[in-house]
Amino acid sequence: MPRYPEYIIQEVIDKNDIVDVVSEYVPLKKSGSNYMGLCPFHNEKTPSFSVSSQKGIFHCFGCGEGGTSISFVMKMENLTFTEALKKLADRAGIALPETNYSDSKQEAAIRDKKELYFEINKEAALFYYSMLSSSEGKAAVAYFKERALDGKCAKFYTLGYSPNKRRSLLDYLVEKGYKEDDIFAAGLASKNDSGAYFDRFRGRIMFPIFNINDKVIGFGARRITEDVNPKYLNTSDTLIYNKSKNLYSLNVARRAKKGEVILVEGYMDVISVVKHGIANVVATLGTALTSDQAKLLKRYFNEIIICYDSDEAGLEAKKRAIMILRDADIKASVMTVEGAKDTDEFLKKYGKDRFLTLINKRKSDILYLMDIFGAKYELQINVEDRIRYISDLLPYLAKVKNDVELDVYIEEIAKRAKTGTQAIYAQLGKTRVVKGDLGAKSPDILPYAGAIVSDKLEKTRELLLSVLADNVSILERFSGIISEDLFENKTQKKLFEIIKEKAESHQRIEAGSVMALFDDDEIGEVTKILTIDAMCDDKSKAVSDYVAAIKQEMRKAKIQALLQSGDMQALNEFLKNK
Repeated sequence: MPRYPEYIIQEVIDKNDIVDVVSEYVPLKKSGSNYMGLCPFHNEKTPSFSVSSQKGIFHCFGCGEGGTSISFVMKMENLTFTEALKKLADRAGIALPETNYSDSKQEAAIRDKKELYFEINKEAALFYYSMLSSSEGKAAVAYFKERALDGKCAKFYTLGYSPNKRRSLLDYLVEKGYKEDDIFAAGLASKNDSGAYFDRFRGRIMFPIFNINDKVIGFGARRITEDVNPKYLNTSDTLIYNKSKNLYSLNVARRAKKGEVILVEGYMDVISVVKHGIANVVATLGTALTSDQAKLLKRYFNEIIICYDSDEAGLEAKKRAIMILRDADIKASVMTVEGAKDTDEFLKKYGKDRFLTLINKRKSDILYLMDIFGAKYELQINVEDRIRYISDLLPYLAKVKNDVELDVYIEEIAKRAKTGTQAIYAQLGKTRVVKGDLGAKSPDILPYAGAIVSDKLEKTRELLLSVLADNVSILERFSGIISEDLFENKTQKKLFEIIKEKAESHQRIEAGSVMALFDDDEIGEVTKILTIDAMCDDKSKAVSDYVAAIKQEMRKAKIQALLQSGDMQALNEFLKNK
């Protein structure tokens, strides 16, 4: 794929006003210095999609999508970078050079390898799918029929069968012109001690795993007979696949454009739900939910509905998922599947309407945990059980960042456990202060000295970066005062270093050049920062105030960490240092 010089990319961005480009797809209304509209990448009723003509970027504060006019067209029309660039260049009447490569040889080699692995995995998926029509695939077809899956389902998800032969796929791909070592690197072959290659997947049902752009990146494989181990075998991590950073059927769920997504346990659960006309459903790839997967879901959805099995393992998985989703600051709820061992069985027994009823009856994550833990104890008559009940809930309450939400939950827990709210706040290291004559109607939840409000710290860092990015020259006035140590997030550190470099070379921040320096999973955070309206009367004073606030909160965090570690000597030394 040809790459173009930075000045060409910036010229295309500059000559395609982003407001005009986005308006061809999304109705926009003026709001202050920006334009707002309903996000085209997720379902929403209140506009959170912001477009800045001045900065040439868009950002959705709901799902986190962001970028330039080029990345917007890429996402809307499922184009590659070069395709979107050419489309916008034609729109603006810009002639792109025929051949001009600005990539390093190493970058070009990596990009080419990725494209090669996409091709190999696509060919493998088609090969496995074709096996369903062969005599070898009869067992797989029988399995699908037993699970009530028809040919339409198999075709939609490109389901297939891997023949139980040593080199069935390998020989097919080699004949197509692919090299054995590339097939191995793509995750489709294994190698013995003597260096001989053989098929990684043999005698199994095959589930191709697609990325968000509908490209096959790997496979999940399930045994048909009980004598084969392991039960599930997945593609190992490759240049294009990482099981902890991808989700099954996310490409389908995203196109449903719903505000919420259902998180189920397995591939068959997903296919069963989609077969019943509910497309906003995903599954993890043979692992428990990870923080990377939670962040990925946050880009496209406002709420995650956890729909795991109702057994003990399912309960533990729900508890872990709730903690991870709370850490990612994404709304989580739980729907309970009763009368069946899993989602697939429930839909077969009771149908779509009953399943939709369960979705509507879902509970917020903390309320669900209140009920689950409450069922373990005799809260009405046993004092020790009340203490255990509150202790079980404390780790989850500690993850609640919204003060009003926390207040509501603590009031309910105190009511159930027959105790006062103040004791629960104290266990969380917080105190509830009531102002004036408003009584309990207007509570403030204030952290004890030493605790830290992470939201405040992150927002202050974002504000600081937005002011610096808007006017990089201001950084010179704070030489030696502002450094990357003020930032913990790697994306923020990277953006600060870019701002610093621009300041030293007396250049302004250009959206096109900045976006090109960040990975896809970082773009949303960068556009969020750059979209912030940095207009203020005295930018120097604003920067000074932001730096002081960040340092103060970082000091609080250090004190809290030392308190928790119990290292009083280190704490005293730190407190002496003014």
